[in-house]
Amino acid sequence: MNDIFIVSYNCSINEDYFYKCNIDIQRFIANLNNGINIHCNHHSCNREELHQKLSSYNDNYIIAIYAHGKEDCVVDQQFNTLINLDDSKEYYENSIVYSTACKTAVSLGKELINSGRCKLFFGYSDEAQFSCEHKDIFVEMDNYTLKIIISEGSIDKENLKQRTETFFRDKLNIMRMECPIIAPMIMHNKECFQIY
Repeated sequence: MNDIFIVSYNCSINEDYFYKCNIDIQRFIANLNNGINIHCNHHSCNREELHQKLSSYNDNYIIAIYAHGKEDCVVDQQFNTLINLDDSKEYYENSIVYSTACKTAVSLGKELINSGRCKLFFGYSDEAQFSCEHKDIFVEMDNYTLKIIISEGSIDKENLKQRTETFFRDKLNIMRMECPIIAPMIMHNKECFQIY
């Protein structure tokens, strides 16, 4: 992969959580120093800009989404549609779509895969949970699978599912001892992440 498009927004509900996810991935890529180009920084991409940028790329890129979502779309900070089901017909050719937006694995992710355009989709089938007091733990969990994809170039879906499931389970076991209040949130996210 040569290019990653990172889409994230400010949010009064989640404070700076989406920004933290974005920065964590950018730092990870910078430390790898593997030549991946980063596009669409925090709070600077709308639907038209995203599609304009994507039209220049037709192969082998990642789009990482840290925003709100619904079953059939990703929305920006003002709940305007950013990515929807119709996009699967025109964009995301041979791409990896990595979405931490709630519920996007229900319809959007399936359609992107079923259209034959997207080669891998990561997303949540329910509302992803996190704690403002423990953001770093949830940032680590939300970006875990993406870091494998970026560093190893792996898109073996079964291997990624197994590794992510193991990571979530191990984190859950640690948090049950260290911080039991967030253990149910981790369990919930473990149960609703999907890789298609």
